[in-house]
Amino acid sequence: MKSKNYKFGFTYQDFGPQFIAEFYDPKQWAELFQTSGAKYVILTSKNHEGYTLWPSKYSFSWNVMDVGPHCDLVSELGPAVRENNDLRFELYHFLLEWYNPLFLEDEKNNFKTNKYVRKE
Repeated sequence: MKSKNYKFGFTYQDFGPQFIAEFYDPKQWAELFQTSGAKYVILTSKNHEGYTLWPSKYSFSWNVMDVGPHCDLVSELGPAVRENNDLRFELYHFLLEWYNPLFLEDEKNNFKTNKYVRKE
């Protein structure tokens, strides 16, 4: 199917460099959360596509330090939320990664590989 919004050959990974976090201000966000009456903040630190909001050596260079805003969003937001307010800060971490080479290999083998469960 031809997309009306993206050039031919545009992939999901092409979004990475476009994520620049230009309006990301952890202290301002924390103030907004507190003012809103929120009790906790849960940041999706890694989603199903494997992109991490911190510099991870396990993300195959698919993280905020290597692609995108080049800063550690997790380590900046956590302290800002915890500082001078009663908010709890928690992280959501999606284990499965649809673009992880190990997952793709397992998928090709009808999910019968055991690389995820072997004892090291």
